[in-house]
Amino acid sequence: MRRAERLKEAVRPTYLRLRQTAAWAQYHLGIRDSEAKIERDAQRFWESRSRHLPQLAHWRGAGVFADDARWLAWGRGHLDLYRDFARMLDAPLSVHRIVEWGSGGGANAIHFAPFAQEYVGVEVTQANLDESVRMLAEAGIRNFAPVLIKTDDPEEARERIAGPCDVFLCLGVFQALPTPEYGYRVLNIAQDLMAPGGLAIVQIKYIKRSWATKPKRFGYNRNYPILTSYALDEFWIEAQNRGFEPKCVTLVPRHPVNGDGEYAYFLLRKPSASAPASHDESR
Repeated sequence: MRRAERLKEAVRPTYLRLRQTAAWAQYHLGIRDSEAKIERDAQRFWESRSRHLPQLAHWRGAGVFADDARWLAWGRGHLDLYRDFARMLDAPLSVHRIVEWGSGGGANAIHFAPFAQEYVGVEVTQANLDESVRMLAEAGIRNFAPVLIKTDDPEEARERIAGPCDVFLCLGVFQALPTPEYGYRVLNIAQDLMAPGGLAIVQIKYIKRSWATKPKRFGYNRNYPILTSYALDEFWIEAQNRGFEPKCVTLVPRHPVNGDGEYAYFLLRKPSASAPASHDESR
């Protein structure tokens, strides 16, 4: 190892401790970035050329997903969860359209797309969409419809998707959204996109006692991957306020594939036209 590399490795633990201390101080002092700044920072983060981004976006062969079995297990585990949820509600597995909010490198799409006539991947970077198209094409799957949006205008997706979806997926994404309120914007969009009776599976990070698991409103780059998190009861209630019927939640304190944790998978259903749910008037 060259001298410069040895020096870098030697100072790294001190640097990480200082960064964590700075984040702790900023959090407890109540210093916040504006919503617009966090959204801009998030867009720049995902459009950067950092060597870490392919792993964060679940690209095949990147980081922990260099082990191909891990990459396949990530999406397969989500498909198994979907099967369990669908069985619980006696819902069909094969549907007309699935929308995945944050398709990344196609780790979920390669498992879910065969169950849909059209699989829509919504992303904030063209690189992730291109990677998803490539992965699915290599597997002989050609029903992937890419939709590119900007972080500061997620509502644009409503106009870019051809029709209502039967299943809405958002897996490993909510924790990277700029703020909790932004996440509720995504729920509003999902409600508008989904057909009556449709199912949504939304994965969040849930809050524990430590300040580190609570949502941050500053330093997108510094605080990734826990920018946004929720109290479980709060998320359940806010989903109800947006017209969903929350049916169940599954907790994963530590995920066996990537070693991360504090995951909660919510199963939400959009009521059928004959049984509308109440909507939040403040929406």
